[in-house]
Amino acid sequence: MTCRGRFLRARSVLIVCAAAALAASAPASAEDVPAPPLPVMSPLAARGSGTNRIAVMPSERSADIQVHWAARREHVRDRDERRADDEEQRVRTLREDLGIENLFSIGSALVRESQAALAAGAPALALQRCKLAVEVAPALAAAHTCLAGALMADSITAVRPAVLALVAAGTAALGDPRASRAALANLLSVVFVGVLVTTLGFAVVVFLRYANLYAHDVHHLFPGGVRGWQTRMLAALLLLLPVLLQMGPLPLLFSVVLAFALYASAAEVAISVLLLGCLAASPFAAEQIGRVAAFGGPALDVWLVEHGEGTGPEIGRLQRRFESGNELPVDFALARKAKREGDLATAEKLYLRALEVQGASSAGLAAARNNLGNVYLLQGDTAKGIAQYQQAVDLKEDLAAPHFNVSRALAMGGVETLEKVQAEQARALALDRAGVEAFTGGQLQANRKSNKFVMDVPLDATQLEPLIEAEQRAAAAAGDEVRVHLAGGLPDPLGSAMPIVAAILMLGLHMARGSIRPSGCCDRCGREVCKRCDSDARPSEGLCAQCVNVFIRRTGVDPSERVRKEFAVEAYHRRRHAVARVLAILSGAGHVMMGYPLRGIFYLLVTGSLVASVILWRGVLHDPVPVRAGISFLRIGVTVAVLIAIYALCLRDLINRQRAEEGA
Repeated sequence: MTCRGRFLRARSVLIVCAAAALAASAPASAEDVPAPPLPVMSPLAARGSGTNRIAVMPSERSADIQVHWAARREHVRDRDERRADDEEQRVRTLREDLGIENLFSIGSALVRESQAALAAGAPALALQRCKLAVEVAPALAAAHTCLAGALMADSITAVRPAVLALVAAGTAALGDPRASRAALANLLSVVFVGVLVTTLGFAVVVFLRYANLYAHDVHHLFPGGVRGWQTRMLAALLLLLPVLLQMGPLPLLFSVVLAFALYASAAEVAISVLLLGCLAASPFAAEQIGRVAAFGGPALDVWLVEHGEGTGPEIGRLQRRFESGNELPVDFALARKAKREGDLATAEKLYLRALEVQGASSAGLAAARNNLGNVYLLQGDTAKGIAQYQQAVDLKEDLAAPHFNVSRALAMGGVETLEKVQAEQARALALDRAGVEAFTGGQLQANRKSNKFVMDVPLDATQLEPLIEAEQRAAAAAGDEVRVHLAGGLPDPLGSAMPIVAAILMLGLHMARGSIRPSGCCDRCGREVCKRCDSDARPSEGLCAQCVNVFIRRTGVDPSERVRKEFAVEAYHRRRHAVARVLAILSGAGHVMMGYPLRGIFYLLVTGSLVASVILWRGVLHDPVPVRAGISFLRIGVTVAVLIAIYALCLRDLINRQRAEEGA
């Protein structure tokens, strides 16, 4: 070894020893942050073999991952396990070298392989595939649920690991905007349809409850010589008037509601007004559901490139959008992918273009500055890199990555920078210890791979909002469609106004019932209580003239007439209970028919939502990462179990109330 070589080697040793001595001599306190696992690098080690590159660039690109995976699939088909394992290891290594968070396509393929292994009776192989799926795609919820199922299939005692896997699946689904937005949109859609079904069911059952009274009072609107069947036909024509005028089917609901407004109880009117308000708000609700579901197009492409490998079609669409305008999320995602793959010149140009976007937020600009500094540092231009890191800190002080990267850059300067290095390291750890330790893996030795040497800042989710808002504008069409159906053949703006007008008219009619004096229903026999037909009727007591004579006065009544009336009363109650039991097929309808609207609307809403869940079993938005074919038997089982439970509870409560009425 030459004298110069020995001198350089001795200098490197002295630098490392000095760093260790400074770290050991630092004063310790409860507020101090432990020294981070970032060694001081010697200038020779940093520069490698005489080049300006301070880190090792990836030898392959993202597209090569699919090449290795295709080779692995061929080896699995040929039962060449050794070569298949080699290709799996190459995929793992390449994913780490390229700094890719998730390989969604490969994770999905592994989940399907696990399902095939379980079907073939090989739980150990299924568990192996699921573990690999979680490793290569930690943000894929299906990978974690796959692991939970495989753990239970492999060992029935593995309850705790399976539960932890399910919790991880829920966390992954919440963190994936594709899955979380789809789940929320599907849930809101089910509730939306459930409310519409409930509104229709409640209105129809309440109208059936008071149909005889409506027909009776319509009869009094005509001269005395008109026959009953004729006035009943006219009453039906009044109800069907919206259909006859070609106003559409939904306005028919409004005429039905107005038909029973004079006879309904205060609770029934309040519920009806609330449901009409929901109908009036339904166009806006449909639009909001569409806005929640809007996550596709450029926003989805950017997210997949940021958090996944980024396939050819996604990159192609972003390239075309890049050529048509300057948007920070698009520039940022393409730049970061180029940097991960070692194309530093392209990454530099793209980051510089991203910094030119007008109106960009400080968070987005700080991330772009930090990542541009990484590009400069990997190119060997330490001064320009540190300048970019400082600008990133000025834009967003609480960002840990620029401090971490400054410590990396200064660590190549020698002993004179050690104090500054440790200060920047401590600052980075104080801001985001978990992130720094996750990036370094707790290793004392700096990783020389380019994507593990300096920390990139990912694109903040808020930066996608401009792209998402452009898609959400298309959701207005959903509200317009609902408005058209509400309006029927009338102008579209009336779609939201008609339910409000119907609610106001209903309240007006109900409040005017004292002056209108509509007929009522006899509590004993169910006949109409009408003072216009018989002055002996007692509307305040809910008794018709016959019941007053037979059960109240009890004088001058033929015994045979009394017996016939008692039979008629019993027949009425039997008929009323039978109709309620039949309507109870739709849970809640029987309660409404018996005069228990609050309980009835609750059961109707739950049942309507469950029925909507069955109707929309595929969901308004399908699974963003489909790994299963066909329908989910778990979902069917849960839905059927809940439906049966609700039906049993509702029917039991209805029977108890009927028995209580009979006992009274």
